[in-house]
Amino acid sequence: MNVRVRFHFFKLLAFSVACVLLIGASTRTEVPGGFTPLFNGKDLTGWKGLVGDPNKRAAMSEQELATAQEKANDLIRAHWKVVDGILEYDGQGSNLCTSKEYGDFELHVDWKICSGGDSGVYLRGSPQVQIWDTDYEPCHGKGAEKGSGALWNNQRYLRLPLVKADKPAGQWNTFFIRMVGERVTVELNGKLVVDNMVMENFWQRDKPIYPRGTIELQGHRNRLWFRNIYIREIEPPEANRLLGEKNTDYFVSTFNGTDLTGWEGATESYHVLDGAIVCKQGSGGTLYTQQECSNFIARVQYKLPPTGNNGLAIRYPGGQGNAHTEGMCEIQILDEDYPNIEGLDPRQLHGSVYGLVPAHQGYQRPPGQWNFQQVTVIGSQIKVELNGYEILAADLDEVRDSKDGEVYPNVRRPSGHFGFVGHSDPVAFRNVAIWNLAAERPEHVSAPVSPQATPIKLFNGHNLEGFYTWLNDSGYTDSRRIFTVSDGVIRISGDGYGGLITNRSYRDYHLVIEFRWGDRTWSVRKNRARDSGLLLHCHGPEAGYGSSWLASIEAQIIEGGCGDLLVLTGRHPATGQTLATSVTVETTTDRDDERVWKKGGTRTKVRSGRVNWWGRDVDWEDKPGFRGREDVESPHSEWTRMDVISDDGHLVYKVNEVTVNEAFDAKPDYGRILLQTEGAELFVRRYELWPLAQEPD
Repeated sequence: MNVRVRFHFFKLLAFSVACVLLIGASTRTEVPGGFTPLFNGKDLTGWKGLVGDPNKRAAMSEQELATAQEKANDLIRAHWKVVDGILEYDGQGSNLCTSKEYGDFELHVDWKICSGGDSGVYLRGSPQVQIWDTDYEPCHGKGAEKGSGALWNNQRYLRLPLVKADKPAGQWNTFFIRMVGERVTVELNGKLVVDNMVMENFWQRDKPIYPRGTIELQGHRNRLWFRNIYIREIEPPEANRLLGEKNTDYFVSTFNGTDLTGWEGATESYHVLDGAIVCKQGSGGTLYTQQECSNFIARVQYKLPPTGNNGLAIRYPGGQGNAHTEGMCEIQILDEDYPNIEGLDPRQLHGSVYGLVPAHQGYQRPPGQWNFQQVTVIGSQIKVELNGYEILAADLDEVRDSKDGEVYPNVRRPSGHFGFVGHSDPVAFRNVAIWNLAAERPEHVSAPVSPQATPIKLFNGHNLEGFYTWLNDSGYTDSRRIFTVSDGVIRISGDGYGGLITNRSYRDYHLVIEFRWGDRTWSVRKNRARDSGLLLHCHGPEAGYGSSWLASIEAQIIEGGCGDLLVLTGRHPATGQTLATSVTVETTTDRDDERVWKKGGTRTKVRSGRVNWWGRDVDWEDKPGFRGREDVESPHSEWTRMDVISDDGHLVYKVNEVTVNEAFDAKPDYGRILLQTEGAELFVRRYELWPLAQEPD
């Protein structure tokens, strides 16, 4: 979510010229180039009523579906009307669906909701890009205060918007939505609220979202209005280009487009035609890269002839032998109309780890079209993405048998070559590139913000706008309401491990937070010292440190240790890359040989671990209510103020206005900010960033 993607049609000047608003009905005089109107401004042509969900519809006979559809159409005609060129819903009945199904697309829609309203736009028949009245307090516990536009039914992936961009209830809002594969990008009123995020399959969470489906306008017991609904279908060549734009800086091409330089093995069985590596008809064998890799991401486009068969060799040793037995494994490439395919083992179908793990089917394009496939290999873990859908995720250490009986002998092979496994068919490959994960590279992060003339109130005193949550047991879903707001105070119940994370990155600021402990402790922290913390300069993905937090530099909040500095160097959960984090600290050691901050002490480069604040008691005990002889934190249940000054990599920690720790050369020197939940109840009443040139109140 760190790479900001702009929509294709935002770049078209013709869009802004053509989309002229009329007074009154406010419909557009022309449809932008390449787009098709879904709503004609006159009637419900092109729309139908909702019949069940995709699984229920698939289980119906043709006659059952036709009968149910006729009833659904009668229902929507009673409650969806066209009034003065605007589509109006009266708050009764059900969803309005397009008659046509869509795959990859870009969608424009204007919408307006009434006070207290709740609705959404279903994509491919799946819920939903959320619409709220964001000022309706009864829905604030559900996330309405964060804004509309996000994928509200997600559980594993982000479900709340990056920013709040809504206009008040009763005013028109505009969505731009792009969907390629299972990934969705949304702009609301010109602001990015969802950035290339996976939309989960609400109906079958163990599978990717459906490759085609209807667009639905959700009827949800409140009045709604829609207008200016346009769609542009994205064809496979453009989809491949968009999929290939992600993380391009990391990938190195392994094919020059003209000859087989850099490739070894069955070079006589392959040739280069029209910028692609093609297996010769009737030939076979494994063509592989000269370079070996251990952990990597391979990206390739392939095109099958009818009934075509090939494969991707993973950690192949070179020389002779089958890729699936001599190498770590083979990822199958197979046409879905392969002869007698019904008789094959599911572990032989396209995208599968051949003979070991089956992949989800139904996401491959027909023969003659180029497909985009990406394979991630980290240790024993393999992920396969096809045309933007994750069709396989497996840990081969957990596989107990193969289609042939025992697991193949080299499944734990740690490194080898990447290649193509020919089976006599003219399968073509192009745009072959590999990201070698052994080469450490910085994570892409959003441009950081610094407070300028006035403070930035991270907590606005009313709700959790500007934040999202991540928990190690439920991802982006805070179903237990660990983070809530009441009477101008954030309550962190402590029942879980994760954090309240800023949507934006920040640098060069004076942070002020005021907190006090509650009484509850939970789980492994029950009957131990109350524990929390501020994670600064967060970088990389969620769960990048300890499966619960982000790689960062911590300003510790714990009874008896408030002001300790911790360096949380992490590891990317998907790629295995080190998320390098470091500081330089002036230190000494205490009686137990622990590092302690001492002004003027030995300058020490710290890449992981803790630096105690100067007065931390050497006899500190992990028990509730512990207070050391030098503690400057306020007693339990009283408010403590912590200041963190971050100035171009220089960090100063203060507790109740006493400097307790300091560091230099922080790397990174900016990032998101995370307030932890770590097994203890905590209350926060002030949480803000001040310009460095101003002294906070």
